Amino acid sequence: MTVEPQSSEPRSRAEQYPIIADFLGLVAATARGRPLSFDEVESRPFMKYWRYLIIFRHEPAISDFRVSFFGTDVVASYGEDWSGRLLSDSGFTLGFDKIYQVNRKVMETQEMAAESGVLDWQDRDHMKWHQVKLPLSRNGEVTDVLTIICFE
Repeated sequence: MTVEPQSSEPRSRAEQYPIIADFLGLVAATARGRPLSFDEVESRPFMKYWRYLIIFRHEPAISDFRVSFFGTDVVASYGEDWSGRLLSDSGFTLGFDKIYQVNRKVMETQEMAAESGVLDWQDRDHMKWHQVKLPLSRNGEVTDVLTIICFE
């Protein structure tokens, strides 16, 4: 898993966002080049980031992801809690296909994906967001995608 970009590559705006940069530093120090585990995310050092996190649990039998965790800042920004919902039923504005494909790529390559954009949900198009997606393992197997998302 690549957490820090190579020195020849510019860091994305998402990776430079202060909360995300701090989080990625903790991930690098904790995971040391392997996928972060669910148990590690539940540990005390990660608690201060929980409010910015989304965990997508892959549901391969139905080619979907279930939102197994939706942090409080994410809930506040979107205006509702999507914990427990399938990605296909969540209403994410980027669209199911795009998020599904990015999540699958993160799981398959075990590399992070970073992007920034503008929230287009319930007349909140003025809110800029930055996010990084990372592979997340349970019992040694990458089964989830961990997203940290921050809003300006």
